[in-house]
Amino acid sequence: MDYKVIAVCLGAALLSGFIHGSLGMGFGMISMAALTLFLPYNNAAAIVSAALLALVLQVSVSLRKYIDWPNIIVPALTHLLGKILGIILLMHLQSAFLRIALGGFLVFYSAMQLMNVKAMKIKGTPLQAAIISGLGGLFGGVFNVSGPFASIFCQARYGDDPKAYAANMNLSFVPAAIAAVIIHIWYGNFSVSAYIGSGIMVLGALASTALGISVLKKINAEILRRVSYVYIILMGLVICVSG
Repeated sequence: MDYKVIAVCLGAALLSGFIHGSLGMGFGMISMAALTLFLPYNNAAAIVSAALLALVLQVSVSLRKYIDWPNIIVPALTHLLGKILGIILLMHLQSAFLRIALGGFLVFYSAMQLMNVKAMKIKGTPLQAAIISGLGGLFGGVFNVSGPFASIFCQARYGDDPKAYAANMNLSFVPAAIAAVIIHIWYGNFSVSAYIGSGIMVLGALASTALGISVLKKINAEILRRVSYVYIILMGLVICVSG
């Protein structure tokens, strides 16, 4: 593996791991944006999937006492199903229109939340959990962008406690993250370079995420809510522009 790619993998892991640890999301979008500049898309997706698995396990274990076990099962399972379908679609299509539609929705919904438009608020019901998490898994499989959808649901249900918000969101990612690694191996997306890159990113992400979690534990719930929606808006705009 070229030393420049090694540096990019490490740098992306450190930055995106810290942001993910601080906000509970963000690793996939940031790291994919960096890695796809130097690696084929499928190889980059495989590397990020391996690092993401280590990261979500770390956050879930670190914040395990805040997990809402009975109510996180539905979003975890629907996210898993959506992720499997999304990765399969990734191997057969890339839709610019679908990407732009995703970005537009994220910008619109998050802007409504920042303006406190009551009619647009999601309550976090089991049905909403299934729909939102399923869509998050689908787009996560195709574009590695699951965080914004998960954040919308978890802000609705756990927005009063940043630690519960991050714990449950990351736990809902675990089954899908395991499946993603298995599927990428099945499709042969892990080249020798990808295995090396995965190891580098896992180590970097674990170190920076631990620091990010320490920041998360001190964040005010309202500040986290606003920062999360601003982040989603920015990611939505990036998705639209790169579509």
